[in-house]
Amino acid sequence: MTSLYGWVRRNRIAAATAAFVGYSAVMLRLDGRMRAAGGPGIVAFELAGTAAKAEDIMGRWGPTGLRAARQSMWLDFGYMTSYGILLALLVDRRRRGRGHPQWLPALAAGAVAADAVEGVALLRVLDRREMAANARRAHVAASIKFALIAAALGYAVYPVRPSGRTGR
Repeated sequence: MTSLYGWVRRNRIAAATAAFVGYSAVMLRLDGRMRAAGGPGIVAFELAGTAAKAEDIMGRWGPTGLRAARQSMWLDFGYMTSYGILLALLVDRRRRGRGHPQWLPALAAGAVAADAVEGVALLRVLDRREMAANARRAHVAASIKFALIAAALGYAVYPVRPSGRTGR
C-alpha cells in the first residue's frame, strides 16, 4: 500500500484538481448565500470598480450576504493557491510537451498575485476603508487576474497537432 504523499507526488494534477474542486464547492456555497441574501455573487463585487457600485452591492447583501462575502474573501487566499497550483501544473505539462520556455507557468503566479491584491482591496472595501481607491484597485487586479487565467487556460488546452505544431 502506498502512502498518500507518494500518490500525490505521482498524481500531482489529480491531487491539485481534487483540492480545487473541493475549494470550489465551498466558494460556490458562499456565493449562493450572497445571492440568496438579495445581491449578486462575488465576481460582480470584484468588478464593481467604484465606491457607489460596491456600496450598492453591499447594501443589497445585507448582514447575511456581507458575512458570506467576508468569509469568501478570507477563504479566497487558500482558493487562489489551489487554482494557482493546478493552473501552473497544467501549463507546465503543456509547455514541456511543446518545448516552450520555462517561465510560462509563471502566468498562474501572476494571476494569484493579482488575486491577492484584489482580495486585500475588497476586504478594505468591506471595512468601508478608502472605498473608491480600493474598489478601483480590486477591479484592475481582478481584470488582470481573469486575463492571466484565460491566457494560461487557453495555452493549456490549445490542441497540439500530431506533428507537434499547434493550430491549423
